[in-house]
Amino acid sequence: MRTPTLTTILASAGTCLSALLVITSCSWKSAPEAGLDDLSIRFQAANQAPSIEPMLALYCLTGCDTLMTSRLKGALAYELGLPIEKIQFEGLTGAAEETIEFSYNGIAYGPSLEPRYRMRVIYDVEDGFTSIFTVGQNNRGEWQIICAKPKPPLKY
Repeated sequence: MRTPTLTTILASAGTCLSALLVITSCSWKSAPEAGLDDLSIRFQAANQAPSIEPMLALYCLTGCDTLMTSRLKGALAYELGLPIEKIQFEGLTGAAEETIEFSYNGIAYGPSLEPRYRMRVIYDVEDGFTSIFTVGQNNRGEWQIICAKPKPPLKY
């Protein structure tokens, strides 16, 4: 019987470690970054508030115009108070709905924060209604929901 050499042992250990890293990285459910659980708790509380102001406070509205803010209020009013089954955070995939980049009436819009995660809110209603929000971290390190804001005009 041959005794394994150090090279054989290290190669086997490296193979096992590589397999473990692949399995871990492919896991569909990874631990959320610090603070995302807090955003989830704040969202659930704001959802049960009697007005939309607590929900608006979860958004990064810095630089947003009145048009986008009024549209946001209309959308929030529809969902306010719906029972929440669960909230999940997912890494971004590059899908079109994760990007805020459009023009409206000659005004170019972009995200109010750098997009980092998708927050999926699954409501506990008969039709399984789900809302998807894109979230980012502000300069104070707080997680907020991103909305559209006008981009500054290009200077030539």
